[in-house]
Amino acid sequence: MSESVVDPIALEVVDSYDLLRAECGRFPTNGLTLVELSGEDRKGWLQGQASNNMRSMDLGASSAFCLCEPTGQILAVCELWSLTDRFIVALHEDSLGNFLKRVEQMVILESVEAKVLDGYCSISIQGPDATRRLSSLLQLPTLDAGECEFEGASVALLRSNRAGTGGWDVMVPSDAKKAVRRLENEFPEIHPDAAEIARIECGIPRFGQDISSKTMPPELGSAFDARHVSYNKGCYTGQEVLMRIKSRGHTNRTWMGLIADDPIEVGDVVSHPRRPDAGQVTSAAFSPAYGPIGAAMLRSEAALDGDTVTVHTLGGPVRAEVREMPILRME
Repeated sequence: MSESVVDPIALEVVDSYDLLRAECGRFPTNGLTLVELSGEDRKGWLQGQASNNMRSMDLGASSAFCLCEPTGQILAVCELWSLTDRFIVALHEDSLGNFLKRVEQMVILESVEAKVLDGYCSISIQGPDATRRLSSLLQLPTLDAGECEFEGASVALLRSNRAGTGGWDVMVPSDAKKAVRRLENEFPEIHPDAAEIARIECGIPRFGQDISSKTMPPELGSAFDARHVSYNKGCYTGQEVLMRIKSRGHTNRTWMGLIADDPIEVGDVVSHPRRPDAGQVTSAAFSPAYGPIGAAMLRSEAALDGDTVTVHTLGGPVRAEVREMPILRME
């Protein structure tokens, strides 16, 4: 068990968290939807829609991007991998409609087709030992994406980082029972509560929870912005607004981590000496390593790494240290 403060969470959650941080396991992918983007014009079309630069999306490459409104608000947060004749896009199920609507509205004469991969499941192996363990079972690609045969099925291997220490998503046909069973037997399932702790620690915002219809990419912090947005590419929907924010040098609010003295909950109001209405908690958990943690969208007066805020809980005011995301800092 991790050496930490006494934690009010179940032993199986702590054990699962320790497995995830020290070894690896099957990370829950509930809410994750896979889309295949095909057609010879897929790269050029996506270049005009995605917030990141798609020109380098050659075979085996990966990227992450946002689809935005013309006013800069996020419609979808996407991960992308390039396979031989198609892109694989992973996004939250609540943003799937926005993604498909953008394809329907903005594909005019281009050869581009989007198809939801209902016939596949994504088995995500996360943790520092994921690459070594998986490579003993199948042939991992040298780049970020590839395909191979495994237990009689053709599977796609997609490098991912869902818990802060790296891993792979294995895209398996749903009817490939032998392949699914082998992976399930080889890798213990990570408890959903442990996965949520890890998600918050490594600063991955959840669509529909940490990301609302009003959220813009720069508001999710410098680490998220650096991974999902290129400020050196050509025109795309929402670029003008994001470039204006970039030139101004700051946002009016930022999604920040919290390390609290006592438990906090989603919806709790956050105050600061310079701003009584500093923000609101959007995610919360109890970490075996850090104690009570959370995330909040904070006004700029309170969004300072190392500063102190007050979280107003049902049990009374709780002191919390503000941390720039991610909370997890690798040595």
